[in-house]
Amino acid sequence: MMESKLRRRGIFFLALSFAVFLASPLARAARQSSSQGTLPGGSALREVTDETGRKVSIPLEIRRIVSLAPNVTETLFALGLGDRVVGDTNFCDYPPEAKNRPHVGGPIDPSIEQIAALHPDLVVATRAINRLPTVRSLEQVGIPVYATDPRSVEQMLASTEGLSRLLGADAAGQALVSSMRRRLAEVQTRLAGVPPTSVFFVVWDSPTVSTGNDTFIADALKYAGARSIIDSSLDWPTVSMEEVVRQQPEYVIFYSATPAEKESEVAELRHRRVWSDLEALRQGRVVVLSEAIARPAPSLVDAIEDLAHTLRPERFGARSLSSAGGH
Repeated sequence: MMESKLRRRGIFFLALSFAVFLASPLARAARQSSSQGTLPGGSALREVTDETGRKVSIPLEIRRIVSLAPNVTETLFALGLGDRVVGDTNFCDYPPEAKNRPHVGGPIDPSIEQIAALHPDLVVATRAINRLPTVRSLEQVGIPVYATDPRSVEQMLASTEGLSRLLGADAAGQALVSSMRRRLAEVQTRLAGVPPTSVFFVVWDSPTVSTGNDTFIADALKYAGARSIIDSSLDWPTVSMEEVVRQQPEYVIFYSATPAEKESEVAELRHRRVWSDLEALRQGRVVVLSEAIARPAPSLVDAIEDLAHTLRPERFGARSLSSAGGH
């Protein structure tokens, strides 16, 4: 039951429940030795720098990949590399084909034995939710780990293109990123001159958690013509509902893998103390986005388009911009 609830709320915020138990972030990981010229199987190596600044020795040819994060899995499939993904996590559910890959556990506590049994040439992790002990354990059994770290929309685009180059899918990466940049530019053109809409983005409702200033979600909101009323240097701050009510945002934004279920939860919030004082909630100025908004991956652009269209329909006409329909 608990795992199901966490899955519905978005894997990126699973880390919130375990924050006090997590080890140091990947950015502090010790650099992998680059003195080796070959792997035990005789494969030639090259040294690369991942997105956290770590030097990693990886095979020249990468045919088998294990992904340790939903955003990584989505990106690999979007690059046309799904056939190389031989394993992913229990939470990797998009695209649907990802569900059919062998699962190696959760992002926070994957099974090293199950990963090793898949004989990956490379494991791809992400700094937001994977742990340093996982990286060290994999390195100890000779499996290289490349970590991504997208913390803004622009960094998501750069990370996508970087993975494409790393994995020899340069053309696919350039085409995908060019398409995303074109779509984002169209949104910006249509919103030109429009003042940002004040919003309250709800990560969690009990306790009430929102997004801080320097997260990819906060950046995505800006691209969609929204401005978060929460001003915090913390990534996922716990906020006072009294302060939210004082500011009276124009819209309240939720996200869910099951919008119908979320609508039911929102209806309950309208009767909860303090929440019931939110004009936006009372008047139905509520947006329920797909979980795409919670993953720094290509479908984040879908979520930006959908939100922009919802907040400013007069700028986009009757047709929704989203090409993916959310997930």
